Amino acid sequence: MNDMTPSVSLSDVATCDLHNELIKREGVTAVFLGPDDKITKTVHGPAWIIVNRD
Repeated sequence: MNDMTPSVSLSDVATCDLHNELIKREGVTAVFLGPDDKITKTVHGPAWIIVNRD
């Protein structure tokens, strides 16, 4: 175990809590879409696209 290893297992953390923490971070952009919304977006990488429907 090194200093970078989390002291808590992230599998025990609720998805909504992970999401709420991530959207606070610099470099993270959150876009909310309602059930009837659609979006076309151009993203210049590097980037990860994570779809959270939880």
